[in-house]
Amino acid sequence: MTRLFPNMQTVRYTYCWEGAVTADFTLDTVRRRYATLADLLNARGWSCLVAYDTRFLSAQIAADCYQGLRALGARVALSATPLPRPAIDVALDHGIADCAVIVSAGNRDYWLNGLIVIAPAPGLSPFVDGAPPPVCLPFPSEASDASIVDARQTYIESLRQEIDVDLARQTSLTIFVDVMNGATSGIIPAVLGNSAQTKTIEINRDPDAWFGRQAPHPHTAPLVRLRKLVRESDSHLGVAISADGRALGVVDNDGELAPHLDIALLLAQYLNRQRRQRGLVIAPASAASAAWVRAWEAQTGLSVEFAEQPALRIAEARAAHQLLVGITEDGQPTIGRDGGIGDAPLAALLLVELVARRNVKLRVLREKLRQSQGT
Repeated sequence: MTRLFPNMQTVRYTYCWEGAVTADFTLDTVRRRYATLADLLNARGWSCLVAYDTRFLSAQIAADCYQGLRALGARVALSATPLPRPAIDVALDHGIADCAVIVSAGNRDYWLNGLIVIAPAPGLSPFVDGAPPPVCLPFPSEASDASIVDARQTYIESLRQEIDVDLARQTSLTIFVDVMNGATSGIIPAVLGNSAQTKTIEINRDPDAWFGRQAPHPHTAPLVRLRKLVRESDSHLGVAISADGRALGVVDNDGELAPHLDIALLLAQYLNRQRRQRGLVIAPASAASAAWVRAWEAQTGLSVEFAEQPALRIAEARAAHQLLVGITEDGQPTIGRDGGIGDAPLAALLLVELVARRNVKLRVLREKLRQSQGT
């Protein structure tokens, strides 16, 4: 199947092509597209980061794509590790490359894979349509030169700059993180460091190209194991992060899934009080609870907008530098006016910082959020 999304949150455009592994997504069909992509890159003079996630054969396809693009004259670098989507946006923001091609199908079912191009301008439709196949050669065993970049570490450093790392490290918290066998494995522990008093326990962290035979997304997964672990250990909170790092699910210390609206309002209130940040809070229309939310607005001085198309509205608010916190119906949080598309590790770390600063468990914060409005 083919999908095309202009990414209105930033000046970049996103092009996606996906197919069932071995049926539509084959080495032959992939090479059709990156051969076409090489022509487009060369015509525009763009450099390209080749990235990948933990899906079946993604690393091997990425190495093949890197070698193929390079052989066709494109300026390319290959990621040293699997990357979540927010890390790729950060890498582009830091000038590692002009654009990126990702071997990934995002959060879609485990039997799919695809190619996603993140470009600074429109006009890459030929990539989606494909081109005549080149000669099919075996997978390269590994990249043969030094054009490999550690974009993952760039992302980790950017997260450290966004939160109060010392506070999070020095507070005795217990946090469970379900990375859903995806590309964010190890990122939150790396941000906090090995000597932190905060205990971060990751589950489903081992690479699994089939994601446990389910869509690697907290909005559709039951998160039974995460909820049980958090509840029985009486931990401060648990978070589940989609395989591509964009969507977030949050479990309080009672093992209850926190509504997306609660998380958005808690983060907005915290950023406003602690960092004096202001702007719109945007949430899905399906989450509307007008009476108590309007009371929350009056108390905080912040505005909440319930949108029928929250992703589009978040993009518009960001472009106008009006956004404080936005969250989509499937739990993709966007933080701040300059934030990229959904960045679940950032939102999770801000929740950790919030819990550490208030020195209470998430359930207490959720109850205070609503009780203060008389609900």
